[in-house]
Amino acid sequence: MRCDGARVLRAVLAWLVAAMVVVVLGAPATASADPKAVVSVTVIHAKKGPPHLNAALKPMWDTLRQTFGEKFAYYEILNQASQKVDSGAPVDVKLPNGQRFAAIYNGITPDKGLLRVNVEMGEFRTKVRIHDGGVFFQAGQKHDGGTLIVAVRAMLDKN
Repeated sequence: MRCDGARVLRAVLAWLVAAMVVVVLGAPATASADPKAVVSVTVIHAKKGPPHLNAALKPMWDTLRQTFGEKFAYYEILNQASQKVDSGAPVDVKLPNGQRFAAIYNGITPDKGLLRVNVEMGEFRTKVRIHDGGVFFQAGQKHDGGTLIVAVRAMLDKN
């Protein structure tokens, strides 16, 4: 009698383990998986001179003006790229000097829901956290009588 009880117990435990494996393997991705994001990188040539704003920069004008004030009057787009990416994927653009600029989406912070973006440009590496839909600027490289401003915008993919 004791032998039959042990056999039944082992069979029940084996069945439970098998059922758990099926549930775990068949379950959809967990809510903690990072959603996709749309990352846009825009290389802007900014300089003093006659006022000029590329029409595609109009949605960013207030932020440009708040950030750079009266330092520049001329803003032209030199390069841009925008992609829907998974966590860990880069969006690359070439700078006028041939150097690669990459914005790498690295998921969202668990506490405040900010988007993590790593920036790589030559030897330069930094990490930034921004609000969904936010933009930040990386500026400073001199180019053709002005300065390069790289605008990076990241937003969660709503699809």
